[in-house]
Amino acid sequence: MTFAALGCSEALLAALAKRGFETPMPVQAQTIQPGLEGRDLLVQSRTGSGKTLAFGLPLLQRLSDARHPQALILAPTRELAQQVGAELHTLVPKLPIASLVGGVAYPPQLKALQQGAQVIVGTPGRVMDHLERGTLDLSRVSMIVLDECDEMLNMGFLEDVETILAKVPAGPQTYLFSATLPAPIAKLAKRFLKDPVQITLAEAGEHAVHADIAHTPVLAPDHQHVRALVNLLLKDQPSSALIFTKTKAQTEEVAEELTVSGLPAAFLHGDLAQATRTRILGQFKEGKLRYLVATDVAARGLDIEGLPLVVHMGIPTQLESYIHRSGRTGRAGAKGTSMALVGWKESRILLAWSRRGGLKLDWRAVPTPAEIRETQATKLLDGIQGSVSPALLHQAAQLLKDADPVRLVAGLLGLVQADQASGFDLPNEPEKKPKSRFDSPRDRKEGGPRPQRTYAERAAARGNERPDSAFSKTRPDGSFKPRSDFEDRPRPYAKPKPEGAERPRKTWEDRPAKPEVKDTPRPWKPSVKPAGKPGPKYGEGPAKPWKKKG
Repeated sequence: MTFAALGCSEALLAALAKRGFETPMPVQAQTIQPGLEGRDLLVQSRTGSGKTLAFGLPLLQRLSDARHPQALILAPTRELAQQVGAELHTLVPKLPIASLVGGVAYPPQLKALQQGAQVIVGTPGRVMDHLERGTLDLSRVSMIVLDECDEMLNMGFLEDVETILAKVPAGPQTYLFSATLPAPIAKLAKRFLKDPVQITLAEAGEHAVHADIAHTPVLAPDHQHVRALVNLLLKDQPSSALIFTKTKAQTEEVAEELTVSGLPAAFLHGDLAQATRTRILGQFKEGKLRYLVATDVAARGLDIEGLPLVVHMGIPTQLESYIHRSGRTGRAGAKGTSMALVGWKESRILLAWSRRGGLKLDWRAVPTPAEIRETQATKLLDGIQGSVSPALLHQAAQLLKDADPVRLVAGLLGLVQADQASGFDLPNEPEKKPKSRFDSPRDRKEGGPRPQRTYAERAAARGNERPDSAFSKTRPDGSFKPRSDFEDRPRPYAKPKPEGAERPRKTWEDRPAKPEVKDTPRPWKPSVKPAGKPGPKYGEGPAKPWKKKG
């Protein structure tokens, strides 16, 4: 399958060949041809699967020469919208595009609209703002693209999307791309799409898992996550890494700690100005910035080519968010690693996600300073052996004549590694599980949580501890004994008595008789009180003297 066989024009084929694209990806192979035919598309595909070209190629080929808005592309974040616009510009450099995103001044956007932009790329909030101001006219739009529609739902933009679509005349060609199809998205598709071509790729679904991403979580106490991250980055030394945090304040704290430890990093969150965010993203994409610490919303939709590592400083609240985060690496067939630093509680949640979503977890321990220094020494040795020249060999021979070789090498290492950090000396024992009466000693994998055992396994372990005990409810093989096997057992505290030490039981005849009690009569007492003299009736008798109270 080639792009030419799908029906792409010669100009687009030349632009694709210039960028080195020869074979379409699965989502592109299934969407380009029906898109060129004018069909509506409802596509389920994971992030990083080549969706931009999947809708961009049909959209660009179907544009006319008229200078008015013909296509509208809505994205959940400004970074994703700007990324889509840049991707379209690489295919058609002189294409008039208006990027309507927040955090940017209005004059450049108004100028692009007045000059007759053919493609409108923006976020729902800023597009709604232009519609209310009357600066955007959607009356002649014939193509609409809803990119990452499930994320627009999660961010609360779905109502704005419905309002925008209602402003477009009936009958436009609509592309709806979403990794998942919850009920509100399905309702939106049923309302605005007409007889769509439904495409569900094998890797899409409610819990889509990237086959090219290795998941390597690390179990560490919550207060040691940043230091554990420093040790891991010093040990692995990745070419670049995108680090996700839960809060804006945490991005600044992590970036500062990494920079102090000799790992220059920058932070990215929604409170930064758009110019600052654009500059930081540009440095990260160009490789000038090695580590980027960002919040989930700020990093939504980032497409970094060849990103080898994504780090989660604690897992998000939903499995879908974890999968979207991890999708920043392992894009376009490349291999990547998703590393999560979790405490005890989050490790249990991650284990549950692995069973529910099919994630294969490869737990690892936090490297020690000795392991970090060994890795640095190995890398230094490889670099030394590759940069030997005759002049340096002659200089080394002169130095070795008058100095001890061991002391000389040690001094050189001290000079070379003076600025290199060796990490933190952290306890390798992970955060302990809260105590409970059900605790029992278990073996655990190095660096990971103790595996949960089934009830039968625990019963088997108890039986193996006391295989010869008559009081165990389980047999040595772990199976349960029937109740009849142990209900007639002797009491464990019954001690055997020596023969002849038993006390003889006494019969009724041997017992002493009770003393005889004489029955003496009691003195008689009247049970009824004798009747006395009746008192005077009411109104009779002498009057009582009157006394003043108080």
